[in-house]
Amino acid sequence: MPETAPMRPEIVLGPPGTGKTTYLLNEVEKTLASGVDPSRIGYVAFTRKAATEAIERANEKFGLTEKRMPYFRTLHSLTFRLLGLNKKQVMGVSDYKAFGNIMGVQVSGYTGAAEGLVGGAKPGDKALFLIGKARVRDMPLEEQWREQNEDIGWFELERLARGLEEFKKQRQLIDFTDMLEQFLKFGRGPNLELLVIDEAQDLSYLQWEIVTKLAATANRVIIAGDDDQAIFQWAGADVDYFIALEGEVKVLEKSYRTPSSVQHAANEVITKVNSRRTKDWQPRDEEGRVRYESRGIDVDMSSGTWLVLARNAYLLDSMEEHCLREGWLFEKSGRRSVSDITLKAIRAWEKLRNDEEISAGDVQKILRFVRHNGKTSPREGLFSMGDIQRNWGTASSAIWHEAFEKMNLTERSYVIASLRRGEKVSQEPRIKLSTIHSAKGGEADNVVLYSDISPQSYNTMIKYPDDEARVFYVGMTRAKNNLHLVVPQTRFSFALGA
Repeated sequence: MPETAPMRPEIVLGPPGTGKTTYLLNEVEKTLASGVDPSRIGYVAFTRKAATEAIERANEKFGLTEKRMPYFRTLHSLTFRLLGLNKKQVMGVSDYKAFGNIMGVQVSGYTGAAEGLVGGAKPGDKALFLIGKARVRDMPLEEQWREQNEDIGWFELERLARGLEEFKKQRQLIDFTDMLEQFLKFGRGPNLELLVIDEAQDLSYLQWEIVTKLAATANRVIIAGDDDQAIFQWAGADVDYFIALEGEVKVLEKSYRTPSSVQHAANEVITKVNSRRTKDWQPRDEEGRVRYESRGIDVDMSSGTWLVLARNAYLLDSMEEHCLREGWLFEKSGRRSVSDITLKAIRAWEKLRNDEEISAGDVQKILRFVRHNGKTSPREGLFSMGDIQRNWGTASSAIWHEAFEKMNLTERSYVIASLRRGEKVSQEPRIKLSTIHSAKGGEADNVVLYSDISPQSYNTMIKYPDDEARVFYVGMTRAKNNLHLVVPQTRFSFALGA
C-alpha cells in the first residue's frame, strides 16, 4: 500500500443522499472566507461527472469561474495539467486503432474517463484493459491474467503488452496510466491550503499513491467517500485502503433521499458485506415503499420520474421495447429515444405556425424532414413560415406530423403517441434506463431494479460476493420514494430478498 501521508486526513463518510458534495463545498466556502485564494484549493473527484458538478456548484455558490479553480479536476486531468502535457502526447482512439492494426487485433480505443482504462468488447480492448488494470493495481500482468480469467491466451497478452510499450515509445505517446506514473516520478504537487478528495472509495492503488503525494504538500486534507458504494473494483479500485485509512472520521448521518423502507431493504444487502466501515445514518422521514414485481414491464410508469436499473445493459432491452410500445419518452445510456434534432425540428416548426421566426440552424433541421426544392440550407438570419415556403418551396403549413413527410414513419408514430400520452418533448425524459454503474450519483422518485445478472457477472459474484452486494446497494439507494425489485427470470441473479 502507499505510504501514509505526513498528516492524518479528515475522513468524511457519506451514505446515500446525505449531502456529501454540499458538505465538502461548505468546507471550501469556509476556506475561501478565511482569505485563501481559490487557486490554493484542490477538489479532486474520481469521475468527470462529480468534478464537473463540483465546479458548477462552486460557480453558482461562490461566483467563481473554472479558470479561478484550476485544481477542481479528476486525478487524470490534474496530473495532465501538472505535467504540462498536451492532448497530442496522449493516446487517443485513433492511436489505439492504429496499434490494433499493427498488432493484428481489433481495438475500439474507448477509454473510461474515470479509471483511465481501455474499455470495449473487442478482443484487443479486453487485452488492453487487463494490461492497464494490472498496472493500476501494481500487480504482475500474469497474476492479473490468471485472476481475471478472460478468454485470451497468456502469450498473446504478453505480446500485446510488449507491443504497446514499443508503439508508445516509437510515437512518443503516453497513456492515462503513464500520466500517473510520470507524476509520481517527476511531478510536483501544488502547495494547497485545502485538498479535498471525493469518491475516494473508487481509487486504485496507483491513484492512492497520487493522493499521498498531493497530500504531502497540503495544509489540510479531507478524504470523502462511502465504502458501501464502492463499485469500481472491476477496474482496480482499492476499497480496502479506504476502509483501513486512519484519521478523524465524520459520518454524515441524515439522508435527504432515501426513505425508511428503502433503507431497511438496502441494509439487508450491505450488512452482509464482510469488509466495511460500520456507519449509522438516518433515512428521510417518509416511509416510501418497496415492492417485488414479477416482471419489469408490469410496472406502471405512466407518471413520475423513473430510473430503470440493471447490472448488465442487455437486461434493459425488454424495458426499452416496452417504453417504445407505450409511447413513453425515455433515455437509455445517455441517449434519448427521440433525437435532439427531431425534437428541435418539431419545436421550430410549431414556432413557425405561431407566426414566430426561427434561426438558420432550426431551418436546417426542418429541411431534413420536409419536402423542398433542394436549395442550399441557410447559414445565418431569421426566417418566417413565408420565408421557408418562398425560398425552399415547402407547400404545407400543417401540423408537424403532416408536414414532416420525410420523417421515418415509426419515429413519427412514436412521437405522436408520446404527445398523446402527455409526454413533454421539450423537457428531459422522465424515464431513464441505465446500468447500475452508470447511474451512480443519480436518483429518481421511483426505481425499478432487475435482480438478474449475466452469467459472467454471476461467476464473478461467486468469487467476490462483497463487490456485487455493493453494486446492488447503490442501485437500491437511488430511490427517493418507491423501489420496485424485479424477481429473477433466470438462475443467474443477485438475491434481493422476498
